[in-house]
Amino acid sequence: MVTLIVSDIFGHSDYLEDFAQNLGGDCKVSSPYGDRQTKRHLPENQVYQSFINEVGHDAYMRKVLDDILAYQPDLIIAFSAGAVAAWRALSAIALKSSVKLIAFYPGQIRNYLHLNPGCRVDVFFPYQENHFDIVPVMEILQQQPNVECFRTRYEHGFMNRLSTHYDSDAYGHYLARCQGEAAQLAKIKFNYRRIKDELDLVSS
Repeated sequence: MVTLIVSDIFGHSDYLEDFAQNLGGDCKVSSPYGDRQTKRHLPENQVYQSFINEVGHDAYMRKVLDDILAYQPDLIIAFSAGAVAAWRALSAIALKSSVKLIAFYPGQIRNYLHLNPGCRVDVFFPYQENHFDIVPVMEILQQQPNVECFRTRYEHGFMNRLSTHYDSDAYGHYLARCQGEAAQLAKIKFNYRRIKDELDLVSS
């Protein structure tokens, strides 16, 4: 089973690599920058401005789309700008029904509420966002039958140790949740292959 991890504006940091290692299995990472490049030495507001200047949301979406097509992931776990890029990319392509997106604090999703990625999506919002009201955004998203929204008690960035709002308790909790999702999808995929092999054996 393939898991694609889509980074936030900090890129493919050592901390994100640790997250991938803890998930286990075949993990790929999609980042707005080059391989293993990160913006860890800049203040967060400068990191965002650097992301906008060097890449931008539209270009990142296209890169994530290319990575989805290349890796054909079963599970996508995405953060912040990466979560929005994944939401937009998945809405532009036909998918296997088993694909799932776990999106953490995708603030810009408020601009793409008309899209539907056509797969199962869990969206984990922070407790609040500075630039918009989370509640009406959640209400609109949850009208889609394949989308579940959760309002956490943490701030935007709680999964990234490079963020000022990182929370170690939240990280541990949601890492475990992602591990559970990955294990469940791997089991489903294994059972599907076993049944397919048995049917092929009968028909041969």
